[in-house]
Amino acid sequence: MNEISVPPSSRLARDSAIVGAATILSRLLGFARDVLIARLLGAGPVADAFLAALRLPNLVRRVLGEGGLNAPFVPLYLDVKAQRGNEAARGFAGEAASYLALLLLALVGLGEMFAPWVVLGLAGGFAGEPDTLALAATYTRLMLPFLLLTTLAAMLAALLNAERRFALAALAPALMNAILVGTLIVLIARASEPAPAARWLASLVSLTGLAHLGLVLFGLRRIGWPKPSLRWSPEMTRLVRTGGATLLAASSAQLVLLVATQIASIEPGSVAALYYADRVFQLPLGFVGVAMGTVMLSEMAAQSIQERDAALGQALTLGLALALPAATALAALAEPIVSVLFEHGLFGAQDRLRTAAALAAFALGLPFAVISKVFGQVYFARQAPRLPVLAGLLAVIVAAVTGYATAKEGRAAEMAALAASLAFAAQAALLAVALARDGLWRPGLANLRPIIAVLVASAVMLFVLVAAQTALADPLAPGRPTLWRVAALAGLCGGGLLVYGAAGWVLGAFGSADRPGPLRKPRA
Repeated sequence: MNEISVPPSSRLARDSAIVGAATILSRLLGFARDVLIARLLGAGPVADAFLAALRLPNLVRRVLGEGGLNAPFVPLYLDVKAQRGNEAARGFAGEAASYLALLLLALVGLGEMFAPWVVLGLAGGFAGEPDTLALAATYTRLMLPFLLLTTLAAMLAALLNAERRFALAALAPALMNAILVGTLIVLIARASEPAPAARWLASLVSLTGLAHLGLVLFGLRRIGWPKPSLRWSPEMTRLVRTGGATLLAASSAQLVLLVATQIASIEPGSVAALYYADRVFQLPLGFVGVAMGTVMLSEMAAQSIQERDAALGQALTLGLALALPAATALAALAEPIVSVLFEHGLFGAQDRLRTAAALAAFALGLPFAVISKVFGQVYFARQAPRLPVLAGLLAVIVAAVTGYATAKEGRAAEMAALAASLAFAAQAALLAVALARDGLWRPGLANLRPIIAVLVASAVMLFVLVAAQTALADPLAPGRPTLWRVAALAGLCGGGLLVYGAAGWVLGAFGSADRPGPLRKPRA
């Protein structure tokens, strides 16, 4: 079946599934990586330093490597292609990549010079821990070349996404985690000490950026590599004028998590706890949020007003049908998930309790993070980023104010995660109000019906999970054979999924919502 004959709703679901599957592979590999890091480094000063330094590569990889550059680049690229043809569009891509490379060289050089200040920007609490700060600065210097390589790869991956070649662009970020997982297995087998092992891992992070870039270049061979050029076209002016704001808006979720790391850094060990909780949180967020955002933007930028209208309703319904039960399961199973996945080696019972509390707090914000991702694409597709920028700034402010107001000794990681969830809720609320005001979203009873059904089905699943968790308390307990614990957790998750699916089907949770009203041009 060719692309034209595929209905828009089917194409959205199909392409979202492709990107979601590739993203979840990257998340699962990253998850395995973090389980192994926890086993090798534990949750002490070396782990805090390494994971604080790793925040920057992870921030860049999540924002850019998983679609962040789509927002400023894809609509402009498709405009040039529609108006002036493929050759002009490829020329624009070459200009954008060339100037981005020059900018990145300068930024990486500055980062190498001022690495301790970069670390304090990621974890200000290290100011009172000079040894941890020195370690984190060393690891940051080793990781900084990754930023240059993976950001260039993300720029070229945006070109693949604009041409609706989603699979390889989505798979490329998984290379970083696959390489690190292999290295971690070797280091654990050799019983390496934490400090030298962390240095090896930090060095390897930059090499994974080269692998990312190589895979994207391989994917471009069929459509042609853009030629480097320092010509400054009118499209570059438009990209610079709107690109910064658009990228800032697309990065808002990761900026909120960066603020959460700052809050957690006031208490030793909390940065690591927050990091491990965030890694679990990113599994469903990556599958739903990244997939919906990447595919929706490419669809909306090339669609008519009526088709954009349909895509928004479909994406919102689909996103919540996946996010709400995932959030419910994460909150209900936070402690057994953390225990089974991380409680090995130097990761102890106190680390489990602190990480599980942070994970449960993160779960509250998952549906709102997905809603924000879906709603923001409407403005990105229309090259009107002002509202998403304002919503993102509101989210950062809410995270900082609530986090610092509530953080206290013993609960810093949990309060930082809760602050992030409140920030996602505020962001989603502002975008929803703005969309309704601009006539871009008109929620009605028909739209709410499947969402209410999803809520009821999730409640049924919650009841079953709580009962089943009590029944499986013995095989889930620390100290039991690992295979038993993994099987028990898998049974809980699989059983919950079956219960939710059955309840949702009975309640009609998976039907299509009615289409909202026609779209008007939003305020820039």
